[in-house]
Parts: sequence; C-alpha cells; structure tokens
Amino acid sequence: MQSNTTATSPFQISLNPLIYAAIFMATFAGCQGGRYYLANRLQELGIACALLLFVMGCWQGFFRLSYREWKAWVVSPVLLLGGIIGISSVVFVLNYSGSVLFSAFSAREFLLAFMGPGIYLLVRCGLPLPQVERTIWCALFALMVNYLVFYFTMDLRAAFFSSDHTVSNLVTYDAWRGFRLKPPLFAIMVALLGSLALLFQSRGKAIKTAAIVSVALAAYIWSIVLFRSTLATMILSVLLYPILLSHRTRLKLIVVAAPLAVLAIPVIGAIAAENFMEADGGSIRAKAFLKALEHIALHPILGAGEDSAYGLSYQDIVAKYFFPSDLGLVGVTYKYGIVGVLLYLTMHGKIWLRLWSANMDCRDTDGRINPLLWGMFIFMTAQTFNLALNPGLAYAQGITLGSLALALGSLHRMRCALAPSQNPPILEASETMTSTTTSTITSTMTNADASTVRPQA
Repeated sequence: MQSNTTATSPFQISLNPLIYAAIFMATFAGCQGGRYYLANRLQELGIACALLLFVMGCWQGFFRLSYREWKAWVVSPVLLLGGIIGISSVVFVLNYSGSVLFSAFSAREFLLAFMGPGIYLLVRCGLPLPQVERTIWCALFALMVNYLVFYFTMDLRAAFFSSDHTVSNLVTYDAWRGFRLKPPLFAIMVALLGSLALLFQSRGKAIKTAAIVSVALAAYIWSIVLFRSTLATMILSVLLYPILLSHRTRLKLIVVAAPLAVLAIPVIGAIAAENFMEADGGSIRAKAFLKALEHIALHPILGAGEDSAYGLSYQDIVAKYFFPSDLGLVGVTYKYGIVGVLLYLTMHGKIWLRLWSANMDCRDTDGRINPLLWGMFIFMTAQTFNLALNPGLAYAQGITLGSLALALGSLHRMRCALAPSQNPPILEASETMTSTTTSTITSTMTNADASTVRPQA
C-alpha cells in the first residue's frame, strides 16, 4: 500500500509580505502621502501597486472562486474604470483637440480604484482579512506622521510663492490661519473617527495606546488646518448615527425626517454658499463657477472630457484660474456631464449603503462594530452632507478610500453571512424550538409504540 504523502518543497516563498507592502504603498500614495516630494511621482508607484494587487487577485480568483463572483469583481471594474478613462479622453478630443493618449494618462488616478477589487479577490482566496486591516491602519498612521514631518521641515512661504504649480499648490494661505500645508484630509478623517471607536471599544493596553496617539496626531493636525465645514459635517454625522443609523429599524426614520431636511435646504444652502464665497479665493471661485455653468450648457451630456497637462488644458480653454476640482458637483458636471454626475451619485450611494449594511452585520454577528468600517461609514456620511461642494470620490484620495470601503464592506458582509450570529433572529429561534419540540414528541411516540409490542410465541 503506497503512501499518498506529498513532500514539501524547501524553496516555497510566501507572497503575503509583498501583498501587504503593496496594500500599504497603494493606500499611502493613493491618499496623497507622496505629494510633498518628487512632484507626487510616488502616486505612480501607488498605481502600480494597485494594479499588481488586482492582477494577483484576478489570477488567484480565476482558479478558486465561482465564475459569477470572479466576473463581478474583475470584468465589472475593468469595464467601469476603462469606460470612465476612455470615454472622457475621447470626448475631450472630439470637443476640442489633443491626444487621446495624453488625456487617458491624465486620468490615470482612476487606476487606484483597482486596489479594492484586488484586495477582495485575494482575501476571498485566503489572505487574512485582519492583517489587511492592520496594514491599512499602519498606512493611515504613516500618512499623519508624514504630514507633520513636512509641515515642520518645509518652507511654507517659499513653497506658496513658488513658480512651480505642483509646489505652490501644496500650501494655502489666509490672514487668520497663515500658511498651511494641505493635508491628506480624507485619510485623517477616517483615522480620527476609527481611532475614536477603537479607543472606546478596545480593552488591550497596546491598542488603546495606539488609538490615543492616533487621535492626538489627528487632533493636532486639525488644529493646524482648521477646516470648519469638514469638522461640522463630521460632528453632525457622529450625532446622527445613534439617532438614525445605529439600527436597521431606525433607518426608516430618515423617511419621516425627509420633509424637515427639504425645509432646511435653503438655510443650509445659504450657509454653504457663504462659506464657499468666504473661502480662500472666494471671488475667483465664483467667477470659475459662472464660467463652468456657461460651458456645461455647451456639452451637457458627457461634459468637456479629460484634459491633459501635456496638451490643451482647462486653463487654456476657459480661464487661467479655472480648476474643476475646486467647484464641487458643478466641476464634475463640467468634466463628465450629466451622465458622469449620475454615475458618481450611484457609486456614492452604493458605497454608503454597503458600509452601513456591513456595520450592522458586524454588530449583529460580533456583538460590536468594526472601528475601521465605522470610521469609513461616518466619513462617507460626512461626505454626503458636503457632496455639493466636495465630491471627493472623483479624485485620488476619494477613489482610494472609496475602493477600499467597498471591498472591506463586501468582505465583512460575506464573513458575517457565513458566521453564526450572537443575536439570532426571532424567526430562526422559533423554528429551532419547533423542530426540537417535534423531534421530542416523535421520539416519545416511538418509545411508547415499542413498549406496547407483544412478543410472539
């Protein structure tokens, strides 16, 4: 009888460290951690890492996952992101002039979105999800430390007056806040919110210490930048969570509160417009806003398309002060048209709903929330309130965090669906009780029948 034992090769090498390094670098570079040096060339490395994760996940998932799941996380992202990059590039060339290749290269930041599907596929093929989340935590912490290092070492005044646009765009200035280095804002928001949840939930001393340090760093950075509207939307989202969003049944209260929200729109709109005009360069931004409305009327369906720094740009077409990224949803409408805005709102709603469902599933299954997921959910809720003025998911930081949020939310939903719940539904409990009672009665009747059978002579 032959043995079926298989000898283990001594030359096997684990790719997990390479995968974790790619996740760290894609998150760090995608959240603009490398914008302070080498003209943000680190973003190219982040894009390469995101594509590496996607290719590895695609290859592993092809052999280990069902075709339906593999298609949903491979074919669909390729069609979506390829369509955004390709169509916007062709539209710009048709509307004006230039090279499709140059415009496509200008839209390369959308390639960062491949990180989320890559992580999903790799985790579904066996990569430990807790280790992936720890890697993301490390990247968020590194982003805050990286910002403070450059804040204290960079000559902000010289950078602000630099003739190089990539350098001068790193610093902003106003009379009462002075020169401020622009931070990786979205990553800091998620780190702050997630660390607060971790601080109140964790019992381990090491994790509590790390959470306290993260909260302290994020609070100190916030004292530097003093983004009032962003802080207000964060506080509002945290306050609304226990009232409307902490239970599945409470979500129905949003329908009841909707009329009040409609009535509050004029007041909120007036306040937002006031802050919009009082922000840095408010008068210039107002002129850019009017220019955008004029050009939207010319190309309302698909917009102007994606320009290029190597050819004709928006500044050449509209005005030197015209940057669509500063104009909120109006800027998105200018670039991608009504179709692009509808796609943006659809993806925003999908990510928000996936995070909310995943948070509810984690609480039902684990008996507590997941701090990283909760931080991302509150961040997305705050982005919803600030959607008209800051559609962040259309740019590198938002693309990175949105892709991560969709992947992590989907993974936790699947994990919770396969795990036994600590709070089983009443229907399942009643069905279990019924089946137990039925089996008990059946066994009793069987024993009674057996005791009444007479032995044959």
